[in-house]
Amino acid sequence: MASARQRAAVPESHALLEHLGALPAAVIETDAEGKIRLWSGGAERIFGWPATEVLGTHLDALELVHEADIPFVDAVIDRMRSGRERTLVHRNRNRTRSGEIRHCEWTRIRLGGAPGRTPAMLCYVLDVTAQVEAETLALSARAELERWLRANPQGFCGLDRTWHITHWNAAAERMLEKSRTEVVGHELWEVFPELRDTPFHRAFEEALADGHLRILEERAPRRRSWYGVTAVPFPRGLYVFFSDVTGRRQLEREVLALEARARKAGGS
Repeated sequence: MASARQRAAVPESHALLEHLGALPAAVIETDAEGKIRLWSGGAERIFGWPATEVLGTHLDALELVHEADIPFVDAVIDRMRSGRERTLVHRNRNRTRSGEIRHCEWTRIRLGGAPGRTPAMLCYVLDVTAQVEAETLALSARAELERWLRANPQGFCGLDRTWHITHWNAAAERMLEKSRTEVVGHELWEVFPELRDTPFHRAFEEALADGHLRILEERAPRRRSWYGVTAVPFPRGLYVFFSDVTGRRQLEREVLALEARARKAGGS
């Protein structure tokens, strides 16, 4: 519920804004001098100041903008001042009353005013800290995955649920003699049509269907090489790890042949 002072500060043209107190977004309006004449919605929750303490105060006096982002935000205000753009959306770091740093998305709307002068502005501000942190974590995890894949001696192929290749590491390039640029973004069956209707194909489909990994060792079609393959399903597709096991299979055959000859010689 808006305070009496806050209601009095709401211009008639924005009378409906006094009902926005339950919104998650902060609703802030400043006049042509930069003084706050509306502080509603989630403004107190996001920034820490109640309306009674900030109405009539210059927005800059709250020192909301993180010092490293001040030049960027100043440039945004200059663009609004030019009069060429009525609405701008941007993100920057903000400092709350308690000193906490939050990432916020600002939508600034110019409320008239002559070009070249600072206009009155209506701002909708969303706290996007959780989203930014999740994006940063995802990028960090992706970079770590890429580093691990580059160093991994196993071949690795990432597939989405439409069978398009999303990842292809250096070991895969060496083993299957196809570069990353040749395969990423292309459908697996387009790049390796010989894999259709093979044990590899069936294992991949089964893994996606039931959500359980598949491990198999098979000879590659049109090749003399044998591969040990592990297909690991995840919500968006399939991770396929593979190794060339031809040398080990050859050694096993030779050992078995030696044992067979030894048994035959022992029985003669």
